[in-house]
Amino acid sequence: MQHFSWMMHTDSDAETARAFLDSLRRGDLSALLLHARIEIGITSPSYGWQMVVVVLAPQPFADALAKLPDYDRKRIAEAALSKRTYDGSPATDIVVKVVGDPMDGPATLLPDLILHREMMISIATGQQQIQEVDDYYSARQFRLTEGCAAAGIKYENPHASLWDWYNFWKAQRMDTYADRRNYVRTLFAGPVASAVGRVHNPSPVGEREPTGWERVDRSLGKAKAQFLAASTEEEWQAVGLLGREVLISLGQAVYDRDTHGETAEDGKRIGSTDARRQLFAWLHHQMSGGDNKEVRAHIKASIDLAVHLQHRRTATRQLAALCLEATSSAVSVVAIIAGRPV
Repeated sequence: MQHFSWMMHTDSDAETARAFLDSLRRGDLSALLLHARIEIGITSPSYGWQMVVVVLAPQPFADALAKLPDYDRKRIAEAALSKRTYDGSPATDIVVKVVGDPMDGPATLLPDLILHREMMISIATGQQQIQEVDDYYSARQFRLTEGCAAAGIKYENPHASLWDWYNFWKAQRMDTYADRRNYVRTLFAGPVASAVGRVHNPSPVGEREPTGWERVDRSLGKAKAQFLAASTEEEWQAVGLLGREVLISLGQAVYDRDTHGETAEDGKRIGSTDARRQLFAWLHHQMSGGDNKEVRAHIKASIDLAVHLQHRRTATRQLAALCLEATSSAVSVVAIIAGRPV
């Protein structure tokens, strides 16, 4: 019987797969697909219809996808087909193809970490020989150490070479493959989670000069770090919580009860954590009149967005990014008005 196949592709296939993986809290697999395109195929082998999932991505994302363990590759295939109805056997694996120019920079920390992790596991479980890949490992270890430090990612892999890793598991009497796999996965769990955000946006908010308000600068730094590490609804929602803390600290930094009054325009008393009323009282004192209403509206919108995200149980990365940008921008606007460095 003659075999035949055809490919079906829609722009939503990758988005569908990523949404499915996010729902499973697999932000690492979802992030690997951010720069990918997915094609769904049907083949007709002699034993019946078979679905095929082809993932096309630039290096090093394609390399990392190809090196994933079988169960992760199967999960991506399931994710790609999660909204399709079809007859025949479901895909249990993905076909990975390299497309486009290779990527570099902070966004590639995630695939490099996954490649590094899988290489250590491969050596520890007898799938590869050290002498075949140790130079690749050593070069990537240097890149990861430098790159993670620059990106603020805590990376504490003490094994400079695969021979170091070999000698370590021997000395620690990690006699089973399971022991070695568990050690490596624990070693990389934190760095991989932190690197997920770098895939989405290596620099979500442009770097600005510190305002000199210590609590404001410290809280804003925490919000940026939370955004970069986030991959779930709860973690994106936490960006809103931290954004609110930034604005509370900002209000406390500029508001003076004696100068700006105890009562807001709506007649309510201004509380110690009421960032909105504190900032509005300060703004109306500093930037009064109709000519400055746009500035006041900008600050109000920033506060409203942070509070909105804080209470959204279905927070998304996009909302978290908007909240972070709006909060950071509000801090800069207030700093400019107050004569602080920008």
